[in-house]
Amino acid sequence: MERHDIAWSSVFAHSGSWRPPHGDDELSLAIGFFDGVHRGHAEVIREAVRLGRMRGLRPAVMTFEPHPRVVLGSDPERVRVLTPLEEKLRLLGELGIEVAYVVAFDREFARMPAERFVRELLLPLGARTVAVGFDFRFGSGGRGDPETLRAAGGDRIEVRVVPPVLEEGTKTSSTEIRRRIAAGDCEGAARLLGRPYRVRGVVVHGDGRGRQIGFPTANVALRHPYVLPRNGVYAVVVHAAEEADASAVSRPWPGVMNVGVRPTFGASDEEPRLEVHLFDFAGDLYGRELTVTFHAFLRPERRFASVEELTAQIGWDAAQARSLLCGIVSER
Repeated sequence: MERHDIAWSSVFAHSGSWRPPHGDDELSLAIGFFDGVHRGHAEVIREAVRLGRMRGLRPAVMTFEPHPRVVLGSDPERVRVLTPLEEKLRLLGELGIEVAYVVAFDREFARMPAERFVRELLLPLGARTVAVGFDFRFGSGGRGDPETLRAAGGDRIEVRVVPPVLEEGTKTSSTEIRRRIAAGDCEGAARLLGRPYRVRGVVVHGDGRGRQIGFPTANVALRHPYVLPRNGVYAVVVHAAEEADASAVSRPWPGVMNVGVRPTFGASDEEPRLEVHLFDFAGDLYGRELTVTFHAFLRPERRFASVEELTAQIGWDAAQARSLLCGIVSER
């Protein structure tokens, strides 16, 4: 998939003469932030791909980086995402997108009137069909909607609005997925995403307490500000990037992960730690990148009266996770 990063300032500086970097091909374009690339987003993307095939247009996507709340929110350091940009683009490519435009979202872009966005960016880009979600808003103050897009594009842009995807009466949305993840509802989040939720990070040195009690753990430092599940213990499946080729991954390893602040040891971590114990694994993971997929919430994190009581509970957690994951891992 082609990727092109553009800033509104560079387009505006060459107003009237700006040429799209992908060339002269006309596009069937999906527009949105698409955090999570969930089932609702997938329908928008499939509509753009379908229209592209029907009209002889290249299927493309326009998304934005960083998240608008990073620029416009009151607490940008606390903005978390379901899918960092690289993961998002990979998923969009799997859905059939050939060209991705990543627009730098800054305050100048946020102030742009909706009509100008269409006139000075979408039309010069060669967008001839545009697919958006039912709640799509754009332009300064979010004043633009699909009807604005139709009016500004005139007969040069065909606009398709994709209705919401419902799951047991609940609208599929990034907000609802974040809520379910924050509640530890792995299965519910997976139903809306269309796949289990996963995060990616690198293994760093910890304090070795897991090894001391017979359950060695890998401490995972996340590479991006992911939405985190509630503190607790989870059944997970882990893939490790191969040392010789970071794009290749190992076989799936079942395991049990603790997300939390380790109250039994009197820890005072402000940010939750992610520690994963892989079943029947022998090897060195330090410095390796892990992808951790959350399959089931087992129990909340809590303080135990003794290390022995904690060790016994981890044994029960591991047995439960093994039972839950045996079919999932064997199928892969």
